Order: sequence, then C-alpha cells, then structure tokens
Amino acid sequence: MPAALLLMASLFGLMAIGLMPRAGTTQYAVLGPPWLGPGRMLALVNEADGIPLDIGGWPNVVIARSDNPGFATALHRAGAWLVLDAVQLRGCLGGAKDPRDG
Repeated sequence: MPAALLLMASLFGLMAIGLMPRAGTTQYAVLGPPWLGPGRMLALVNEADGIPLDIGGWPNVVIARSDNPGFATALHRAGAWLVLDAVQLRGCLGGAKDPRDG
C-alpha cells in the first residue's frame, strides 16, 4: 500500500510539473481552494489582471487568459492553488485543439 501511494504521488507530481506554464503561455487552467465558487474564482482571475475565458468542470476551476509573463505568480498571490497550461492540459485530456494550430 505505501508503495502504491508513493507511485500515485510521484505520477501526480510529474504530471503537474509537465503541465506548468512555460514562457509564451497565454491560457491558464486555474485551480482554487475547493470551497471557492465560480464567482470568487472569476474575481481571483480579475485580481491577477487576467481575462476569464470559461468555467471548468468544477466550480473552483477557471480557464483564463493573459499575456503578462508574471500572471501565474499573480494568480498564486491572489489565492490560486495550482496554475497549469490550459492548452497542454486540453491536449492531455483529449479536449479541443488550440485555435492557433489551425
């Protein structure tokens, strides 16, 4: 059992690191604390000077856009728990393609 838990934690960590925003990222998947609803999540994105694009499948997930390279840091300061590259995340989950890809 401990080995299985360690494996799961390691896989989650590797996945999270692989989906972290890189230079040039403009779309972000923002995960906040589970008790925040959509309204507070949208306010969190606004506090970080971003543009909300969509609400995620859970009430504490928002897809946001910003050209500011410090946007992920600003989201964390505003209260986000996890900030991921939304385009890569959609690719991993089989979602829609990035419109820039044509």
